Amino acid sequence: MIRAIFGGTFDPIHNGHLQTATALVKELDISTLALMPSAVPPHRPQPDASPEQRLDMVKLASQKNPVFTVEDWELRQNRPSFTANTLSEFKTQFPDDTLLFVMGMDSLMNLHRWHQWRQLIECAHLVVMPRAGVPFNPQDDELKAFISAHLTRDKNTLNTQSQGLLYISETPMIDVSATELRKQLQKREKNLPLPSDVYDYIRRHQLYL
Repeated sequence: MIRAIFGGTFDPIHNGHLQTATALVKELDISTLALMPSAVPPHRPQPDASPEQRLDMVKLASQKNPVFTVEDWELRQNRPSFTANTLSEFKTQFPDDTLLFVMGMDSLMNLHRWHQWRQLIECAHLVVMPRAGVPFNPQDDELKAFISAHLTRDKNTLNTQSQGLLYISETPMIDVSATELRKQLQKREKNLPLPSDVYDYIRRHQLYL
């Protein structure tokens, strides 16, 4: 069984997240894809919405796709959301599944700054989704060597071993910025790239104002 984990602040979750995740499920024949809000992201500013609000929005956004699940494991940990710890935990929970950790190209280009980043691939395959405006051009020598050692161009190889590979997906590059989206919400703009249930939740709770 292929079990994917798509983590992020989801502040808020938007159509870009959902459309690329849906395309990835189809591309890699993923059985279940867990949308996992991070609790205390170590590498970026803290989210505007509370953990409970971000989890609520992810639940609303995922309810129409039966492949999507919502994972609150990181939110239940009283510590920073280090992905190495998360993947180790999931490998223990699901020893018979093939784990895919899904990230954007911007995350890959900064992976060498993550906590215990080399250990990520010991528990899962890394699947990288292209991002608009972010070229596949690593600058750090250690990161270049890491990518070269683990990169596969053949998606079928993700099924032949349980971890250790890095794959660049063919998902569409949808140019939606959560930062810009929050600014647009602050200005009370309409017709935004948000699921209607999420938009209604944001307005009801007066988020990002």
